[in-house]
Amino acid sequence: MGVSPVLIRTKDDVVRAINESDDAPHSRMIGFIALGGFFLDAYDFTSLSAGSVQMREEFGLTSGQLGLVTATMAFGAIVGALFGGYFVDRFGRLRMFIVNLLLFVLATLGAAFSPNYETLIVLRLLIGIGVGLDVPVAMAFLVEFMATRKKAKWAESAAALWSAATISGLLVALLLDALGAGTSLWRWEVGLGALPAVVILLLRFKYMAESPMWAATKGDLAEAARLLSRTYARPYELAPDAATPTVVAEPRNPFRPFGQLFAGQYRKRTILISVISGAQSIQFSSVGFYLPLIVFSFFHSSFTVSLLASVFANACGLCAALLAANLANKLGLRRLTIVGFSGVAVVLVVLGLVGNLIPPILGVVLLAFFIGAHTFGPGSTAQAMSAMSYPTRIRGVGAGLSQASNRTGSLIALYGVPVLLSAFGLYHALLILLIAPAIGLIMLAVIKWEPVGNVSEDEPESVFGSTQEKMPRPATAPTQSI
Repeated sequence: MGVSPVLIRTKDDVVRAINESDDAPHSRMIGFIALGGFFLDAYDFTSLSAGSVQMREEFGLTSGQLGLVTATMAFGAIVGALFGGYFVDRFGRLRMFIVNLLLFVLATLGAAFSPNYETLIVLRLLIGIGVGLDVPVAMAFLVEFMATRKKAKWAESAAALWSAATISGLLVALLLDALGAGTSLWRWEVGLGALPAVVILLLRFKYMAESPMWAATKGDLAEAARLLSRTYARPYELAPDAATPTVVAEPRNPFRPFGQLFAGQYRKRTILISVISGAQSIQFSSVGFYLPLIVFSFFHSSFTVSLLASVFANACGLCAALLAANLANKLGLRRLTIVGFSGVAVVLVVLGLVGNLIPPILGVVLLAFFIGAHTFGPGSTAQAMSAMSYPTRIRGVGAGLSQASNRTGSLIALYGVPVLLSAFGLYHALLILLIAPAIGLIMLAVIKWEPVGNVSEDEPESVFGSTQEKMPRPATAPTQSI
C-alpha cells in the first residue's frame, strides 16, 4: 500500500511540515548547494588578497588603485544585497539563485581575462553584485528547507564554508606560485573560481526547487504541496477544504519592505543585526584580508611562508566554525557572538601592546585564535541571525540588509586600514581596531535578542504599530517554529 498523502489546508500546515520534517537527502543537498555561494564569495575574496602583489606589478597600480579593485566588489555586493533581498522576497528564491550564479560565472571569467585596469573594475563590480544577490537567497533556502532543530546549524555552517574556501584559495595560490605563474598568478587564481561556480550552477538546475514556504506565503498552497512532495520524498496534497490564503499586495516601492524591518517588534533586532554585521566585517576585513602581510611582518620571510601561516590560521577558523554550528541550538546565537567578539578583543589587545616583542610563532598562534574567535562568533552568527530573525515574507530583505551592512564594514576597513597602518604602524592600528568588537559587545548588552526558538511564521502580517519584542529564553530546545 502506498503512503497516504498529507493534506495541506493552510500556510501553517506547510510551515509545520518543514519544521517537523525528518532529514531528507534532497533537503540536505539543497542546503549544501545553498552554502556553495559562501564558498565562491570567500574564494574570490582570498584570490584577490593572494594575488594582489602580482596584479599591482602587471598593471602598475598605486595603493589607491589596488584598494579600488576590492572596494568596487564590496560596493557591488551592497547594491546586490539591498535589491537582491527585495527581489528574492518578491519573485522567489529559485529564480534569483540561477540569475546570481550565472552573473558570477560570466563576470569571474571576464575578470580573469581583463585586458586593462578599467575593464577589471567593471567586472569586479558585476562580481560583487552577483555575490550580494546570492547571500539573501542562500540564507533563505537554509532556513526554509530545514527542520527547526537544524536551522541554526545549517545557517551557522556558512562560516565553515567561508574558511574552507579561504584555505582552498591560499593553497591554489601556493601551487600557482610553485608552478611559476609569475604576474599571471592573480588571473589564474581568479579564473579558477569559475570552476566550482559552474559545478554549483549545474547542481542547482538538477536539485534546487522553489521554497514551499515562499510559495505558501504567496498564496499558492497547491504549488507548496507539490514542492513538499518533491523535496521530502512523501506525498502532500492540497485538501479539498483548504482555506483561501490571505495574500498581502506586493509593494510598488522596493524600499517599503525595508521599512518593516525598522518597525514594531523588528526594529531592535534589525538594529542589532546591522551593527553586528558591520562590526564583524570591519574586524575581519582589517585582519583577514591583510593576514599574509601581517604574518610577513612577523617573519620577514617569503611569500610562501606567509601563505602557509595564513592557511594554518584559517584552518583554526574552520574548526571553530564547525564547533559553533554544533553548539548553536544549545547556546544560542547571542552567546556565541559574545564569546567571539570577546576573543577577538583579547587578541587585538595582546598584539597591539606586545606584538613587537613576542616570538613570530606566538604571533601566528594569536592570529589563528583571532580567526577562530571570529568564525566561532560574529563571523558566523551575524548572517545566521539575519536569516532566523524574520518570517518568510521579509526574510530576503532582512538578510540583504545584513549583507549590505557587512559589505559597508568591508569598505570601511579596506580603505581605513592602509591609512591607519601609515599613520600609526601595525600594532597601534590593531589597538584602534578594538572599536569594532567593543561596539558589537555594547550593542549585545543593550539589545538582548536571541533568534533561536523565538521567531514564528504567525507573526503579524503588518508590523506597524506593534511594539512587543521577544527576549531570549533559557538555552533549551526551541519550541516555536520559524
